[in-house]
Amino acid sequence: MPGWLQAFVNVNPVSQTVTAVRGLLLGGPVATPATYALIAAGVVIVIFAPLAITLYRRRT
Repeated sequence: MPGWLQAFVNVNPVSQTVTAVRGLLLGGPVATPATYALIAAGVVIVIFAPLAITLYRRRT
């Protein structure tokens, strides 16, 4: 896998969630990937929720 793509995969919240689920099923680290996935989801909500609310209010 190319280096730039590997860097993207390492910070992708879906990859972190899959790693956490894998840890639950097969035994392995769970806390760190789950924490990263929750933080990433929170960041997405913090960024896009106000944007969505603003656009919704303009259209209605």
